Amino acid sequence: MLTPIAKPRGTNDYFYQLDPSLDILINFAKNLSHLNGYYEIVTPIFEHKELFVRSVGGTSDIVEKEMYEFLDKNNRSLALRPEMTASVCRCIVENNLLMKMAIPIKVFYIGPMFRYERPQSGRSRQFYQFGIECIGSNSYLDVVEIVNFALSFLQIFHYNEYILKINNICGFETRKKWIIALKKYFSKYKSQLSDESQKRLNKNPLRILDDKIDGKKDFVKKAPKIIDFATKNEIDYFKKITNVFDQQKIKYVVDDTLVRGLDYYCNFIFEIESTSELLKGQPTLVGGGQYNSLFKELGANETNCIGLAIGLDRLIIALTNNEIFNKQKEKYLNVDVVIAPLESKFDLYALSISNCLKQNAISSLTKFGANKLEKHFKYAQKQKAKFVIIFGEKEIKKNVVLVKNQKTRQQEEIELKKLIPYLHKELGWKNNVE
Repeated sequence: MLTPIAKPRGTNDYFYQLDPSLDILINFAKNLSHLNGYYEIVTPIFEHKELFVRSVGGTSDIVEKEMYEFLDKNNRSLALRPEMTASVCRCIVENNLLMKMAIPIKVFYIGPMFRYERPQSGRSRQFYQFGIECIGSNSYLDVVEIVNFALSFLQIFHYNEYILKINNICGFETRKKWIIALKKYFSKYKSQLSDESQKRLNKNPLRILDDKIDGKKDFVKKAPKIIDFATKNEIDYFKKITNVFDQQKIKYVVDDTLVRGLDYYCNFIFEIESTSELLKGQPTLVGGGQYNSLFKELGANETNCIGLAIGLDRLIIALTNNEIFNKQKEKYLNVDVVIAPLESKFDLYALSISNCLKQNAISSLTKFGANKLEKHFKYAQKQKAKFVIIFGEKEIKKNVVLVKNQKTRQQEEIELKKLIPYLHKELGWKNNVE
C-alpha cells in the first residue's frame, strides 16, 4: 500500500463548507477596502530574492532565517514572498504607476505569504495576510486614516480585546545616531545578552529592544531612547498624530521598545496586540507604519507611504468565541432551499425550479438521483437548509409545491407562481429582487 502524502509542516487546508472563517474575513476585508477607496492589487507569489534583501533588509530575521528561497531551472535566485509591501512597491515602480494614477495610490492585497518559522498556534509557514498601502501620502492624516481602518476592521465584530501600541522611530538620520548610541550602550552588557542578541549587536541592535527574552531585562528597558535624538519636526509630527487620536478618543499606548522587524519603516509605526488568552505568545493582529525610502531602494524617487498588514489566520483564532463572527459563519453555511422531488424522474422539473430560485437570489440545492424523501431530508440537514421544497406527480399537476420550514417543522402548500414572493418574505427580504 502506498504511503499517503501529507501537507507540508506549517501549512493548512481550508475547506469552507466545514469552516468558512477565512472566506468571511476576505469578503469583509474587500468590502471595507472598497468603502475606503482602496483597489485590489495582485502580484506574483514569488519574486527575485534581491527584492526582499534590498527592501526588507539584509539583517532582518526574514532574510537571514525565514525566507523560502530557491534556484529555478535557469539558476535564478527566487523567493516566495515573505511579505507584500516590497512586491506592491516593485509593481508600482515597474509599471510606472506613480505617473499614471492619481496620488496617493491606495491599494489592498490578500493572499498567502511564506516564512520558514517554527510552526505553532498563530504562526504557520504559509499564512494569509490582508493589507493596505497608501502610496504617495502627503499628510499626517493619512496615518490616522490607516490606523482608523485597522480599528474599524476589528469593530465590525465588536472585538475589543486589544491594545493599540504606537511609536515614533523618526527618520533615518536620527536613527543612525540612535543606533550608534545603542551599540555603545549594549556593548557594556554584552555578556548578559543572549547569543541571538549578541549577533544583532553590531548588525541590527534595534531588534534587541523587542526581543522576547532580552527585551524584558531591566538594562534593555533602560537603553537610550530615540526621542533623545529626535528633531523638533519629528517630535511635532508625532504629536500631531496623537492629538488627533486624543480628539477621536482612540486609546493607545506609546511603546518606545516597538521597532517592527523590517528596515524600511520610519517615523510613525504601530501594532495592535490581542489581550486574549487565545493568542498568548503570538498576540500581534495588525502591524504597520510609514516607509519613505523603499521606492528609492527600488530605483525610483523617495516617496512617502504608509501601510498595514493583518494576519488573517491569527485573527480567526482571536474571533473563536466572537458571537458576531460565529453568526456570520452560521449564515454562510445555511443554504436557503433544498429541492426534494419524490422520484428521480422529476429531477429535471426540480432543476427548472432551482434555476428560477437562483435567478431571484435564493440559494438552492438538489440531491439528484435520490428516490427516497428520507435521503433528501438528511441532505437538507447536512446542508443546514432553511426550507425543503417537496413535490411529486400530484403537486406537479396542480402547479404547487410543499414547503417545509426546517426550524418550525411546519409545512405549507404554495402555488408555484407565489413561491418566490413567499420565500422572500420567509427569508426576511424587504424588497423582492426584480
